[in-house]
Amino acid sequence: MFGTLTAKLITWGVVGVLITAGLLYFHHSAYLKGEAHVQAQWDAIKASQAAVAIAASEKARSTEQAQANDFAGISSNFLQATTHAYPSIADALPAAVAAGTVRLRNDCPASPAGSGVSQATARSRAADAAATQALSDRVATAVEIVRIGDAADARERQLDAQVIGLQDILKAEREP
Repeated sequence: MFGTLTAKLITWGVVGVLITAGLLYFHHSAYLKGEAHVQAQWDAIKASQAAVAIAASEKARSTEQAQANDFAGISSNFLQATTHAYPSIADALPAAVAAGTVRLRNDCPASPAGSGVSQATARSRAADAAATQALSDRVATAVEIVRIGDAADARERQLDAQVIGLQDILKAEREP
């Protein structure tokens, strides 16, 4: 009696072990299939993310190169505008006064040029040292004033070029 019971228990034990082994095998093979499927999905997502990252990088690189070209042009324009040597009126003014093309005073309306003022009066005016010194002082003052105006004009041109350059930089940054 114990002989058949022992055989039955052994048989049921072997069947239980075989069923457990089968279940473990099927579970493990299903796990491996699921792992491969999840890995395939992971790889596909990573590939699409890499493609998007490469496209974004290329777009950023092309934008950066376009802005670098724009900024180089803006810099060139700014340097040209700020370093251009404009002619100075102050340097030409004394020669123009001496040549008579520029006058620093108006004629007196009471004595027009052909009014018959005597030659003696004209000679005495020409010989008057105070009048000559006054004319020299006027020329020197006029030259100094024109130099100040030239400096102000140069600074104004520099500031204009700076504002234009900054506006061009903003335009270049904001345009695609």
